[in-house]
Amino acid sequence: MKCILLTTALSLLSATAAATCIKPDIKPYDPDTYYSSITNQQGTELKSALNKIIRGHTRFSYKCTWTILKEADEDPNNSNNVIGFYTQRSIPKVNQDQGENDPDFWNREHIWSKSHGFRSKKQHAYTDAHHLRAADRSVNSDRSNNDFANGGKPDDECTLCKEGKGTWEVPTKQKGDTARMMFYMATRYEGNDKSKTDDLELVDRTTSSDEPFFGKLCTLLEWHEIDPVSDEERLRNDVIYSWQKNRNPFIDNPEYIQRIWSTQCI
Repeated sequence: MKCILLTTALSLLSATAAATCIKPDIKPYDPDTYYSSITNQQGTELKSALNKIIRGHTRFSYKCTWTILKEADEDPNNSNNVIGFYTQRSIPKVNQDQGENDPDFWNREHIWSKSHGFRSKKQHAYTDAHHLRAADRSVNSDRSNNDFANGGKPDDECTLCKEGKGTWEVPTKQKGDTARMMFYMATRYEGNDKSKTDDLELVDRTTSSDEPFFGKLCTLLEWHEIDPVSDEERLRNDVIYSWQKNRNPFIDNPEYIQRIWSTQCI
């Protein structure tokens, strides 16, 4: 009976935190214990082991993700601003897009586009801050739900971005960040959570809307290699962990990506 009451209390506490946007009280990240179940696994075995570690995170409402991103994507040189992911432009936090149609406001970019496996706000992937980024509203619109690949014409506003036929190339500084967010999503969502988020998979081709797949796998592997993990990524991983209680394992252990996917791009 005590166990049932404790479980109920913890569930209510988690629900309250999600509803009121309160950051949970958690223990500091310890790499020795967090990844203690990972040994010499490779391929799908390693992917499955990581899924068990990072699934079941504390989930917040989509409204609350505004608050999370204001911390996670804060401009280190101006605490009143966020950094737009693609343009790296500093944007006032108060200029969040609420339908004003101002192209220079910022909104929430789903790096793994929600049309590819989770259209409902009730699905866990929809509000997962590990792949949500503050982004310039008009550039977010230009990116649309395109796959990630090299090539295309420079975007009018994000001149270091390139837009191809159904593809989007990010600036070099954001290539590794983009890849590791995508590998996180393909690992976190295996079609095994209660929200009915699809089994998300990376494929080495351009995809269509409504597929729970995203491309291009081999391009993302290349991006991961040419743009190593930065201190900014590590700090952001810590911030999201302080909210969701789960981490992006490919920021903590970049070598896991090769151990899972490298044989698919020989």
